[in-house]
Amino acid sequence: MDNSPKDLAKVVVVVQNGFVPLDVAVPQQVFGRWPAKLLVSRPDGTPYELALVGPASMVGPGPVAVTALGSLDELESADTVVVTGVEDPTVPTDPELVARLRDSYERGSRMVSICTGAFALGAAGVLDGRSATTHWHWAQLLRDRHRSVRVREAELYIEDTGVFTSAGVLAGTDLCLHLLRLDHGQATANAMARFMVSPPHREGGQAQYIEPLPPTGDPNIAVVTAWILEHIHEPLTLEAVSRHSHMSPRTLRRKFQAATGSSVMQWVAVQRVARARELLETTGLGIDEIAHLSGFGSAESLRVHFTALMRTSPSRYRRTFAEPVGGADAPEALDT
Repeated sequence: MDNSPKDLAKVVVVVQNGFVPLDVAVPQQVFGRWPAKLLVSRPDGTPYELALVGPASMVGPGPVAVTALGSLDELESADTVVVTGVEDPTVPTDPELVARLRDSYERGSRMVSICTGAFALGAAGVLDGRSATTHWHWAQLLRDRHRSVRVREAELYIEDTGVFTSAGVLAGTDLCLHLLRLDHGQATANAMARFMVSPPHREGGQAQYIEPLPPTGDPNIAVVTAWILEHIHEPLTLEAVSRHSHMSPRTLRRKFQAATGSSVMQWVAVQRVARARELLETTGLGIDEIAHLSGFGSAESLRVHFTALMRTSPSRYRRTFAEPVGGADAPEALDT
């Protein structure tokens, strides 16, 4: 299929039962009828034809409802299909929708998912053999359910050979603006972002702001991880953790990997970054003290590990998430 803008005019947004409201609103804004302000430089009008499809009437989370949706037949003429997320992806995707999505993909439609919409694309086989992302909280379930999919939960959005997936909620905005930029150029995407009062564009490779999940399964490993968290500010090595656990390093490595999906020292690094994030968000401490309290030992070690995991620097993270502490006396320029 020719991916030039003229061939991407019809965008069909799929709304499922239990939909996430913002996942539906964002593609409506980007691909629906544009306001007059955005059409000043576009004499041909709105560049997309938008159709919202799904059951005739459905209820989302709480009191939110969507009515007068188009038929799934609209998918037969879609150039781009956007599957929005659902609150509970453990509920299997409707079999008719799975079949319709598979047909759209085989006809050459550009396939897009926002957040947990990736589960519908996975059920339709669209993600087989591809890299994909979804909300970090549901990434392991996507990985377990679709073994051939390379799930990369750290990414905001991913393109793999013409199939696009995004992470949770606001990352869908980044992806929609990215698609607009691909179709109609940077200036048009910038104009839409300004109209939406969206923050500057974030590249897909930026990290989701992931909360570390506790390990499950082996109670002995749960005891080990609890001990690590209590001593996270101290110098920790595999040998030190092994001695405390009363396991050999080899046994500890094997059991820890099975329980957490990570090596011991990788897990320690993630928890140290999580501690540093908490301190950046809630205190006015300087970088050296944060490095000490989170167990990195030096400001440089903290910067290296933090940037590698979060895809942003400590100072940028603090500017984004910090509570207002210290007023004018709060430390600045953590990275200088």
